[in-house]
Amino acid sequence: MIATAAFACSALVVASSASAEPSTRQGPQQTDAVTTIAGGLSATQFKNPGTSYKPAIRWWWQAPLTNDEALREMQAITDAGFSEVEIAFSSGAWATDDQRTVLGNVLDKASTLGIKVSMTMGPAWPIKTPNTGAGSGFASQELQYGLVHLSAGQHYSGPVPAPIDAAKQKQPTTLVEVTASRVVQAGPDVTMPGTPPTSSTVLDRNSLIELTGQVTNGQITWTAPATGNWELFGLWSRDNSAEYTSEFDASAAQQATKDLDQIQIGPDNAPKLTRSGQDLFEDSLELHATSIYWTPQIQQEFKAAHGYDMAKYLPLLFVQGESDFPVPPKQPVPDFTLSDRSADKIRHDYYETLTDLYVRDHLQPLQQWAAKYGMQYKAQASYGQDLEPVRSFRSLQQLGGRSETESLDGGENLPISTDDPSWANSLAFQQTIASGVHQGGGTLLSTELGAIFKPAYSMNLSDYQDLMAKEWAAGVSQPFIHGFALQAPNAAWPGTTRFGETVTESWNDATFPQWSSWPTLTSYFARGTRVLETGTAKTDVAVYSDAFLSARGNQTPFDEQRLQKAGYSVEYLDPVGLADQSHPRNGELFPTTSGYRALVIDQRAISHQAAAAILQAAKAGVRVVFVGALPDQDTTYATGVSGDNQVKTDIAATLRQHSATNVAAQSDVAAALTDLGLTPRVASHNTQLLTQWRQVDGGDYIDLYNPSDKPVTFDPSFDVQGVPSQMNLWDGSTSPIAQYTTGKGRTSIPMTLQGKETRIIAINKKATPGLHVVGDTPPEGGRLTVSGDRIEFLATTSGAQNLKLSNGKTVRIEPLVDNDKDIPLSGPPSSRPSLIDPWSPWSLTVQTATPTGSSTVSVPNGLGDSQFQQFNFKDWRDITTLHGESGVGTYTATTTLPDGWTPDAAHGMLLNLGTVDGTAKVTVNGTVAGSQVTDGQQWDITRLLHAGKNTVNVEVRTTLRNAVSTYNKKAVASQPYGLRGPVTLQPTATTTVYESRH
Repeated sequence: MIATAAFACSALVVASSASAEPSTRQGPQQTDAVTTIAGGLSATQFKNPGTSYKPAIRWWWQAPLTNDEALREMQAITDAGFSEVEIAFSSGAWATDDQRTVLGNVLDKASTLGIKVSMTMGPAWPIKTPNTGAGSGFASQELQYGLVHLSAGQHYSGPVPAPIDAAKQKQPTTLVEVTASRVVQAGPDVTMPGTPPTSSTVLDRNSLIELTGQVTNGQITWTAPATGNWELFGLWSRDNSAEYTSEFDASAAQQATKDLDQIQIGPDNAPKLTRSGQDLFEDSLELHATSIYWTPQIQQEFKAAHGYDMAKYLPLLFVQGESDFPVPPKQPVPDFTLSDRSADKIRHDYYETLTDLYVRDHLQPLQQWAAKYGMQYKAQASYGQDLEPVRSFRSLQQLGGRSETESLDGGENLPISTDDPSWANSLAFQQTIASGVHQGGGTLLSTELGAIFKPAYSMNLSDYQDLMAKEWAAGVSQPFIHGFALQAPNAAWPGTTRFGETVTESWNDATFPQWSSWPTLTSYFARGTRVLETGTAKTDVAVYSDAFLSARGNQTPFDEQRLQKAGYSVEYLDPVGLADQSHPRNGELFPTTSGYRALVIDQRAISHQAAAAILQAAKAGVRVVFVGALPDQDTTYATGVSGDNQVKTDIAATLRQHSATNVAAQSDVAAALTDLGLTPRVASHNTQLLTQWRQVDGGDYIDLYNPSDKPVTFDPSFDVQGVPSQMNLWDGSTSPIAQYTTGKGRTSIPMTLQGKETRIIAINKKATPGLHVVGDTPPEGGRLTVSGDRIEFLATTSGAQNLKLSNGKTVRIEPLVDNDKDIPLSGPPSSRPSLIDPWSPWSLTVQTATPTGSSTVSVPNGLGDSQFQQFNFKDWRDITTLHGESGVGTYTATTTLPDGWTPDAAHGMLLNLGTVDGTAKVTVNGTVAGSQVTDGQQWDITRLLHAGKNTVNVEVRTTLRNAVSTYNKKAVASQPYGLRGPVTLQPTATTTVYESRH
């Protein structure tokens, strides 16, 4: 990536005497070369990943369906670099003969194209089929209570108290239980379901009584005891008013799949699915209950799991809004509680049972169903609900299913910025989901990428890259782009859309100017996915988590900032996973998968099983850090005081281990880990960094992400000693790293990461290091490279530097780069560069995108601040003839090189476009130099230049946003467009630092 019209002179290389201990090796040493890491990727596998690693795209089907258009779009989607279409049905284009026919033809076409087809499980989420709705016995159910207030000794004879919302909720009800309890302190009644009371009604635990056996024909006769005021409860089950399939009943899941077999897939398409199918997908679990979730078998399952009957405790489970997507970030005030605070434990047991049922009776049968087609069940599992997310995703992974997260419910905003209050929330959201996948031994975690609550038609391809860079760093691996709309015949411009103008994005290949730029980004994504789905995911720190995962970034996450600045990577671990599956050994939890080396607990109550597991972890050498007051309560109810005492005993024993400590605040954890002798896998030395680590037999792959908007220069140290290389996600090249230092089992690589840059480092621990530059600071004014048997310095500024080699010698280089001289250029002033700007005046020609077709708009001059000082080009909105237009613009300028100029080591040229609001393709003298979707890339155009006049074209493709506002007049949203610059030409000089033949 390079070019310019300034000129570089020759460089001087001087070798000095050794200033360090000389090498004992005889003769010239070879430089490093790229070698395949055992168990890892070859250079070819990285450059050209297989189809399964390419991104996928959501494909919305809406009526009317057109077979020929569907097949045409599949070709366009494949040509853009996507490996999979994920059909998302809508109600008008589902369960019809036409839908099944088009599906069959699409499956045939996919087989021809070599891509895969996935599909949603019906047109709605959660799942809803004709035979699992209201009254079927398979619909989602909820429990609601009714109550009567009784004073001391008051006699009641009448109907069991009806549900508190019976006047509004008319669905049939079934009596589950009748209970009563003495009131210790009365709180306000709930008058509007979904709205919690300002305070809980406190009940006496010892007074709880079950009265169901006294009910006759819906009537109950009962006299309250003579002391205190009492509540008489009726507990009623009913179908959820949303009428979707129960998520806690295996028979319901099985009935839904039978329906889908017949009305969505069809018997003729079953063998085609086996050949071309990939996933059967359940979108985000947006369950809604007016009260709390219920299923007929929950009482039996609850007793089996927790050792007591839940009947008399049922009123304590009601927390308004807790069973309505999205789950509140903090638990609302419960309707009822107990005076001894044990109600929290009962609710905890209830939520744990819900997760048990969700895993066993929903995730498992759906994966078993998908497997009969040779496919996987994919789910955006559990989040936004009162279900435990880490366990849900770990279980799905272990069952053979496929996990997915998303940008929208993750709470991602654009542009990505650490200054955004939601940044840390959305990071923790993605990390939580990735935790379960990684603990279960997986690395494939897809994301529904790009759904954002912002004006539609406004997503640049750079926005997708910006989102994915952060989500990669959180543990996500593969993007599913949201999305592409199957076009209806004669659809109004700019085409059929799924969400109108409220949510991004409903792509099509015919009207979106940036569609043809997708191959650059899909190739980039495929390479990143290939790396992150290689080997085993390893993470430094597990944070104990016993909470639900609220959607859209509303939760208050663990404070990771100081951990990130030290380099520690973070994930989350649930109580069941810790107690039953973590298997601590040799200083690690989940040693065969996640490899957590530290466990952090900031909870006042934990399960007694988890407390015992924490002690075992500390004894196995896992670093354990408690934050704040120590846990002193068990989260399970049946153990009572003995459970609380067991927690206290095990925590005290843990703190007697040398590997455990207690700190005051979350911000103290990083320092505590250092004091406990734990060094991060990537030590970043007070530079905020997010990382992903993938371990293979012969070495490791590391994803480094700088979350800041600003560049950082630092010397990260990696917990593997070997030969490093850098893997370029944009062009697929793998290159040896010229400067690094090894020792004590680690490798240090000084580098500069640009703002929000992702960089992939591979370290081969079985390779023998060649001669390389050492030191903890990268040289200034250029960069070191390895080219064959040479180490070279590509200089962008002149100046002498001393470089220390791994053989103990020091080399002095003196590159000469002429950036400043006034070199006369031929031609009239209007056609040659100025002293400040090497370009002739720029011109612009735009092919606009409009409802009536494309038109040409020419802007021959006046694009910059002045004729020659074109540092900042105008936004199209500030150009009269382009205001409100979208499309494809071609910028053209020339630069003149003197007679006799030739491309060589002394005369290199780098081209940087500066800021581009859109995608860009660079052409130099008629030859394409490359395409970019993000700013900050430098193009090496040295070999494309010649003496005399050179012509540079920059093709910029915009979004549709401005044109849609102009022509459809449904919104006024707009965004900046065009090449904004500054467009710079940077001369370079290449100096040889070392050559093994000398």
